[in-house]
Amino acid sequence: MRKSWITLGVLLAGVIALGLFAWLKPPKAPVVTYVLSTIKPADVRTVRVLRKGKPLATLEKSATDWRLTEPVAAPAEEFQALRLIAILDAKSAQQYPAADRAKFELDVPQYEIVVNDQRFAFGAINTVTREQYVLTESRIFPVAMNYGAAVPTDVAALLRKTVLAPGDTPVRFEFATFSLEYQTNKWVATPPAVDLSQDDFNRWVAQWRDGSGLRTEFVGGAAKTPKPIGQVLITLKSGGKVSLDILQSEPELIVRRTDLGLQFVFTGNIGKQMLSPPVARK
Repeated sequence: MRKSWITLGVLLAGVIALGLFAWLKPPKAPVVTYVLSTIKPADVRTVRVLRKGKPLATLEKSATDWRLTEPVAAPAEEFQALRLIAILDAKSAQQYPAADRAKFELDVPQYEIVVNDQRFAFGAINTVTREQYVLTESRIFPVAMNYGAAVPTDVAALLRKTVLAPGDTPVRFEFATFSLEYQTNKWVATPPAVDLSQDDFNRWVAQWRDGSGLRTEFVGGAAKTPKPIGQVLITLKSGGKVSLDILQSEPELIVRRTDLGLQFVFTGNIGKQMLSPPVARK
């Protein structure tokens, strides 16, 4: 019995000691994180991109989409614009004075993003922590490398990759050998399609309306622009019409929108589906 009481006393003393340790232990210092910007993504109106101090592109946000305004006027890819302004949400565990910019290769930044009026300059990469140093608002912050990776090397990377703009609703497609029209809440093909459901039609239309190409290119330049081998005319619900020149059908599909000065490139298998009448899903 005596040994049991001794054992119980030892255990009780241990519990009391642990409690005192937890009570007397100094509290952990709060984790400090620094935000790089107070601009909200919804408030962004302009984005400028520079490489080695030279302007590369300027994007502007409209009520419905993003557009390039410099060096040319053209529709921009929303996904790419959102990647650029993601720097607004960046956070860092450290900050350094701007006087150390040469140490972080920020005396001549590799590239810069100017969101509204706030400039973000990108410098050296820390290969150990996999972070890149960014100078903004007179402070230097190490941040994840994906923010710098969003900065394109050429303007073409910012171009919209869909033939139609967001909000465009096609109601008629005209090809040389067939047409498709939305009539009385359903798609109707000419010549008539056999054994096709409206889901089959909708999948085909969605490729033209929302399908993203491999890349978008500027028309013209040093290379001679080829003559079209065919045409597609798309009528929109708004009453507008989009005329497309088919420049090439294989190994890749290339269609040109002369009104935008752009040509859109799709993979060969997708291009074959786009140029052929809708078929039933197997």
